[in-house]
Amino acid sequence: TTIPASLFIETLPFLSVDAQFPRPCTTPEALQTRTCCPLLNGSPCGFSSGRGVCAPHPARDLPKPVDYRVNWPRVFYDSVCTCWGNYDGYDCSQCLPGWTGSQCLQRHHVERKEITDLSDSERETFISSLHQAKHSPSGRYMILTSNDTTVVGNSVFHNTSVYDLYVWMHYYSAKSYAGSENNAAHRGPAFIFWHRVFLLFIEREIRELTGNQDFYIPYWDWTRTNHCNICTNEYFGGVGQDGRIDSTSQFSKWKVRSPYLGIICIHSDAAGPAHLIRNPGKDPVYKTLPTAADVEDTMATALFDTPPFDKTSRKSFRNKLEGFEFPSDSRDLNASMHNLVHRYLNGTMSLVPTAANDPIFMLHHSFVDKLLETWLQDHGEATYPDSDHVHPAQRAQAYMAPFFPLRTNNYYWGRDTQSLGYSYKEHSLSRPAARNSGTRGAAGRHDCKNILNN
Repeated sequence: TTIPASLFIETLPFLSVDAQFPRPCTTPEALQTRTCCPLLNGSPCGFSSGRGVCAPHPARDLPKPVDYRVNWPRVFYDSVCTCWGNYDGYDCSQCLPGWTGSQCLQRHHVERKEITDLSDSERETFISSLHQAKHSPSGRYMILTSNDTTVVGNSVFHNTSVYDLYVWMHYYSAKSYAGSENNAAHRGPAFIFWHRVFLLFIEREIRELTGNQDFYIPYWDWTRTNHCNICTNEYFGGVGQDGRIDSTSQFSKWKVRSPYLGIICIHSDAAGPAHLIRNPGKDPVYKTLPTAADVEDTMATALFDTPPFDKTSRKSFRNKLEGFEFPSDSRDLNASMHNLVHRYLNGTMSLVPTAANDPIFMLHHSFVDKLLETWLQDHGEATYPDSDHVHPAQRAQAYMAPFFPLRTNNYYWGRDTQSLGYSYKEHSLSRPAARNSGTRGAAGRHDCKNILNN
């Protein structure tokens, strides 16, 4: 059965939103001077030690009023850190992905494995790191809540945990801009690259927290199973009564962090945060995972993206992978690939405001990232779209919101995973033949219809 309609919100106030900000840049002085250039080794951005410089970033000529996330981070800061060499981070104190050492001159590499290929100790270390991140305050970032993303002001900074910081960032990017379906990280060419940067961000934050520089996010290959084989207490919690995580799993104690009071969808206790919810395969419309045949159809697409560069694009690898364009043999689907996995889990993962609360989210996107890398390696001639048809927030030279230091949407094009310090290890099992997907379920009513923008 689906989650009862009474447990879902009916409307989402589209202007309320949250974002992550470097803690040193939330002071009255930083906000008044419109400068996010924290001191490092006694000078802004570590300038005296050759790490970076406090530099203005170019303004973009956009119509008014405009959602300030489109022109990130102009509404808050005129100058931010630009890091040199292999230095990275909002104050240039960190290393670029793929580099380590005091001078960021040593190569660093991890191999992301399929989650079910982890040894017992590897799995336990990964899961314990997630729990530590969930319950440890972030010393580096704060989150900002804002009632209107077209008007400066009405914002408050709050402390948050390392994991919940990651949750807020996804919501910030996924929240539709005022008066449109568009956002910074979905329904357009930036989709896969934004999530690549997102995974690298949380990997690094957890490494900083735990001291384990080899921490990485495994991937979940959902083509090798016809059910959620990691929805068990050995992994991320079995499904208990009413979609709640089994009480013997530590994940049953995780609370869903919501963008603002009242947006929590899947709980009945309005006084407190929700628990994680999963009902995998119980929605009659989204009752199957994508198949190996679906992946093959997607990977055979020749063009990275096509006009109008949104969810209506056709013959677009990006749109097929995102799940708005259905594989040729799946005409009865209402969602495919990436989107279908979110829908299939039928709970916290199925709603944009709460999706990243479920730790399965990061493993799902790690596999999406793996598919992206495979496609890019086979299509060296492909380029990031350079077109006025692309929404301003996702154009090649637009900065990805809400990341520091600033990165354009096309920055990571041409930077393969090896150069970013990671690769993917193939699953230990040989790929099975494409399984029969069964009855795909005709279009029908769904309690969360039109809420999922993932």
